[in-house]
Amino acid sequence: MKVNIPEKYAELYLKALIEKKGHLLDKIREFEKEIKEIDQHIQTLTSIPIFHEETYQGPVKWETTSYKEEWSWSKKVEFYFSQLEKVANAKDIVEFIINNEKNSDRTKVRSSISAALSNGHKNRSFLKFTDPVSSITYYGKPDWFNEKSIPKMEHIPEALKEKILK
Repeated sequence: MKVNIPEKYAELYLKALIEKKGHLLDKIREFEKEIKEIDQHIQTLTSIPIFHEETYQGPVKWETTSYKEEWSWSKKVEFYFSQLEKVANAKDIVEFIINNEKNSDRTKVRSSISAALSNGHKNRSFLKFTDPVSSITYYGKPDWFNEKSIPKMEHIPEALKEKILK
């Protein structure tokens, strides 16, 4: 930064810059303090159980053969898998839920299912496989996949089998 000021103002200008720097450093400290407070609030909130989906622990934990709207999104996905016994893509799961919840908002269902599948994949409740030809991602229960994360033949939907076996 090149500054052209008369000599008689140099000292005054220097004091002004130092003062401005001090004010900026004070603001930075305030922001850092506020960020720490926000981090503490986030940590407190995320420790509440409602922010943690139940992870898949084996067979479906509810004794029913009928769909329930009040289930969590993860349970709805689990129910879909238990009915289908095949890997599925998010679009198929969304359609299943829309058919079972006639008044649901498609955008909300799509984003909620996407989040449930993503969280399920992170915690290994669901594994995923991306079809190398169509780039469609399929999800399923971990025991439906081999050690290379490829779905076992008995858990591949017919439409995907046809593409693979061509």
